[in-house]
Amino acid sequence: MSVINHPAHYNNHPSRIEAIDIIENFNFCLGNAFKYIFRYQLKGGSEDLNKALWYLERQVSNSPLNVFTPDEKLLDKAEDLIIAERNIDLKTVYKNIFSYQFEGSHPKVIWESIEILRKIERKVREKEKQTD
Repeated sequence: MSVINHPAHYNNHPSRIEAIDIIENFNFCLGNAFKYIFRYQLKGGSEDLNKALWYLERQVSNSPLNVFTPDEKLLDKAEDLIIAERNIDLKTVYKNIFSYQFEGSHPKVIWESIEILRKIERKVREKEKQTD
């Protein structure tokens, strides 16, 4: 794998889906949030989760949502990613982001995801402190 074109932190998900295949279809804030959630375990830890939180909060506070109907290929990738995700909380976050972007779900699904990610971030930060 190329560290430039296909870095491990963007394509080591159990689904074998590369992050760019999903985020290139999202608006800016949701795409960045997804990217940071997707890679936090392999790259940025709690810092990446905080960046994801920032983008999600900005999305529901300031950014317009351009809902679109994804093609079959993108829907399949989203479904594969959700099925392969082992963490039930992340599975919920991914489902929420997809339903918000593709179906125009109420912003409450993003607020729910923000609460879930805050809980995950606290756990990750505690682990990071123990290893410092």
